[in-house]
Amino acid sequence: MSAGFSLSGFSLAIAGLRLDVTADDDLPIAPEGSARKFVVEPDGSPPTARLHARWGDPRVPDAPVGFDSGKGLWRLYHTANGPEIVFTSPMLGEAPYQTASFSDDFRRGLVTLRRAPFADRGAIYPLHYPLDEVFMVHLLARGLGVELHGAAVVLPDGRGWLFVGESGAGKTTLARLWRVAPGMTVLSDERVVVRADDEGGLSLYGTPWHGDGHIAEPGRARLDRVFFLRHGERNALTPVEGGAAVARLFACGFTPFHDAAGLDFSLELLGRVVRACRCAELSFVPRADVVPFLLGS
Repeated sequence: MSAGFSLSGFSLAIAGLRLDVTADDDLPIAPEGSARKFVVEPDGSPPTARLHARWGDPRVPDAPVGFDSGKGLWRLYHTANGPEIVFTSPMLGEAPYQTASFSDDFRRGLVTLRRAPFADRGAIYPLHYPLDEVFMVHLLARGLGVELHGAAVVLPDGRGWLFVGESGAGKTTLARLWRVAPGMTVLSDERVVVRADDEGGLSLYGTPWHGDGHIAEPGRARLDRVFFLRHGERNALTPVEGGAAVARLFACGFTPFHDAAGLDFSLELLGRVVRACRCAELSFVPRADVVPFLLGS
């Protein structure tokens, strides 16, 4: 058994938030994929959130729909006991294969899995995609942070640079170029989290959710600059300020549109990012010379 977890439970630290995951005795669980890098030993302090998994008969609740992913993957319902997320798959029939019920602040959750779809597996990762990311987006929106489509690079002096862009904008390409540059650390090539820190600044975190470069590291850096990506015929920087920068960050953010308070918090935090950091559009050619170009800017 790997250090840091057992078949009855484990703890993850994602974006500085500790998640304790446990399960009933008859449900063996373990982290999978990049999530293994984020396993930590509990230090005796209370976790940010506690999640418990069990076998059961997940069903669609008799409650209003708060959000539909539109892809047949998941829906969020507003039940009398709090939000409940229902997961279905065309390959597994109409009945849900999993539900996740949460307290209103998303700090307590109960995951119920239908045994049949998982019968041929050993240990189960109860937060398998898309539950892991859906849960984190809602937890972060409770005043904790914002997840973004972005790559994160840490310079040797500890500054963090955020490269934001939708799929195809060049995040993985840039992440690979930075990764071979001396002294640089790449935290992610696809998903990052931005949070306010205790010193009054902003911190940039890697996450388990990577892109084609499979770069997912549990590090942290002080957020210093933001670059909005687009491919171009030459390397060039164009300043982006104020509302335009907030709008471009928001377009690349994972924010709960069905949650007014969470949406307000996310916009406020993105506004803080724009006020605190230099933001610019980076038009670049996917060659190694973009790295010295940026270091000299």
